[in-house]
Amino acid sequence: MRDSTQILISIIIVVFQNRDELQQILESVLRNKSGSAEIVVIDGGSDDGTIDMLRAYGSAIDYWVSEPDEGIYDAMNKGIAASRGRFIYHINAGDRLLYLPISELLESDAEAYDVVSFSVCVDGRSVFHPVAGWRLRINNTLHHQGTFYRRSKFPGYNVTFRVFADFDANQRLALRGARIKLWDKVVALYSSGGASSQRDAAAELYRVVAANYGNGYVPLTWLDCKFKGLRRRWERLSLRR
Repeated sequence: MRDSTQILISIIIVVFQNRDELQQILESVLRNKSGSAEIVVIDGGSDDGTIDMLRAYGSAIDYWVSEPDEGIYDAMNKGIAASRGRFIYHINAGDRLLYLPISELLESDAEAYDVVSFSVCVDGRSVFHPVAGWRLRINNTLHHQGTFYRRSKFPGYNVTFRVFADFDANQRLALRGARIKLWDKVVALYSSGGASSQRDAAAELYRVVAANYGNGYVPLTWLDCKFKGLRRRWERLSLRR
């Protein structure tokens, strides 16, 4: 077994009742994995053949467990607890790893950064570029599938948030003075349409902002969401012309 000091990145995959998708994620990770990374898989107790899949990839997976959990963020917390890397990284159903930024993380590690965020391709059509600073107070400007966190500084996910616990963690890190480094390179393909796209998620988004920065920032978040919604509609109309 490798010394944990040799592990730079823990790649955490959470899955439930999605055997075929797990295989696709694993294959994308294995195509990019290096000796300084480990793979951690947390399954929520699937009965669709996922365990057989995990056993088949047993030699490539450093740690896996299959047991009931309290949702995706509870599973992610379990993955972090089982991890040994200096940085943790999450990739989920519908996502694909395109590039594992070993050299960039080594540089960021040497410079003592706590959060290292990269760009993400969304649905194969657009690119999400990370942003830090004041904008993180009103919306999640660090894409989950593009962000690597120093494990020793990560606060864990608040499981009372069912959709935006990642945004909450980013805000709490910013409030604690975490050092954030941004890179423009695309590291992953993200497929939209998951829990964070649900309309009723807006209320939780506002709760996160209020919990960390106060109610005064909620109207700014609302305006930002409305502006983005109008921009997406304009882009769709432009494509039809």
